[in-house]
Amino acid sequence: MATPHSGTPTGVGLVLASGAAHGAAHAGVLRAIEEAGIEVSVVTGTSAGALIGGVWAAGISEERITERLLAVQWADFGSTAISPRLGLLDTTPFARNFEELVGDLLIEELPTTFGAVVTELGSATPRLVSSGPLAAAVRASSAVPGLFPPVRVDGVLCVDGAVVSPSPVWAAHRLGAQRIIAVGFGETSRWRRWFESRPGHPARGLRADLTITIDPGGNSAWSAVGVPDLIDRGYRTTRDALKEL
Repeated sequence: MATPHSGTPTGVGLVLASGAAHGAAHAGVLRAIEEAGIEVSVVTGTSAGALIGGVWAAGISEERITERLLAVQWADFGSTAISPRLGLLDTTPFARNFEELVGDLLIEELPTTFGAVVTELGSATPRLVSSGPLAAAVRASSAVPGLFPPVRVDGVLCVDGAVVSPSPVWAAHRLGAQRIIAVGFGETSRWRRWFESRPGHPARGLRADLTITIDPGGNSAWSAVGVPDLIDRGYRTTRDALKEL
């Protein structure tokens, strides 16, 4: 599990990127980090990274996260919406399953400092959510436009943070991490690199101390079939990268 913190966060920050089903690899990442004895004091994530990172920051073990991922089905995330105006799927099943796992915790109550990155729908602005209900923050960060409906956070409609910040290294900096490990799934698109380089974007000029890139192989980002292989890839890639470090 992540290491409990006290006072102002210091030490290692772990950034888990978006990736839909590819995000299952993050469970393997957590196993490698735990085996290496790295004490993580800050966790930030976007979309799938926010989901897995938030559960881990809440004190749920990597073993239990892996167990849930190996049993996951699309029905665990959503059902067909009766009136699909803002999203094809109703995320009530997602909310129910998430709260069964971690309860109705507030982010500020977590044993490890955590932040989920979302996109404010009206302004396409990246936003770090580091307080309030954990379930709402994770749902908002994972709300793929058109697929899942937006989620209100402090009265503002928000969608998937991957729209504007798929790998939120800046969020870990903002939460006080001194050294940052960022995990992702490949080269950021030219459009996103341009967007993040614009004046005012919080990611501008910030880099991780160690970037770990996981090759998802031929596994689809929208199918659970490859979850076991993705978890293994996340573990082996992270283990090897940490050995070199």
